[in-house]
Amino acid sequence: MHSFACIRALGLATLKGGLRDRLIQSLLLAGLFFLLSTLVFSSFSMRQPLEVAINYSLATVQILAILVTLFLGLNLLSREIETRAGYLLMGQPISRTVYLLGKFYGLCLLNFLIVAFFGLCAALSLPLVKIGLTNAPSIAWGNFFVAQLGILGISLLLGAVTLLFTALATSAVLPFLMTVGVWFIGQSTEAVKNYLEAGLTAQPMPPALKWLVTVAYYLFPNLSLFDFKVYAIYGLTIPPLLAGYALIYGLVYMVILLLLAATLFQKRDMT
Repeated sequence: MHSFACIRALGLATLKGGLRDRLIQSLLLAGLFFLLSTLVFSSFSMRQPLEVAINYSLATVQILAILVTLFLGLNLLSREIETRAGYLLMGQPISRTVYLLGKFYGLCLLNFLIVAFFGLCAALSLPLVKIGLTNAPSIAWGNFFVAQLGILGISLLLGAVTLLFTALATSAVLPFLMTVGVWFIGQSTEAVKNYLEAGLTAQPMPPALKWLVTVAYYLFPNLSLFDFKVYAIYGLTIPPLLAGYALIYGLVYMVILLLLAATLFQKRDMT
């Protein structure tokens, strides 16, 4: 019980610190502006303004959640270690694993609030887009909600990746670059793998390249698995097996990342 109480206390402290961060506040204001501009942006499309509005709003929420994860996640450990601000806390009778999990719990809470707040703003902007449209399609609110959960899953996975790299590196620059690299790779490995397996290339691809893509597909997190924006835009039925697989995959991958981060952080020399 003591460990869970410490994790909860550290998480709430991290949440409060994140909400007070000026960079996070700037991102929140910028994101709110972009979401309020959904009505203007969707008017550029004459044929599918509602579909454009859904895509624009969900993409904005995703970008904001990822930016918050990158900048706040890097500050969870790197800034406190570099300034030795966390040394006093880690000198208390709590393990480094509890400290790490408390920080990740706070990041999860902040990401949840970010996605929920901007998701609500996006949901309120969509009915405004429908005003004045004739024969406008209905909004698949269930799919819209699932798409937001997928965005939350992406941000939490990247948060675990950030903690892993931060526990390993000694500066904030390297974890930032590595996390951004994982983000780009995780979004594209499935598409590249399917493209190579379909044999659509003009020339046969080298076996080494196919092997490299396969290794990257199974090694890096498959972030495209959590992208449900297409289902929300066109009101398609989300396969229950796909949603369930994404949930299990995300939880298992996240647990593995946190175990690796805790192991590396335990062995790290803090002197």
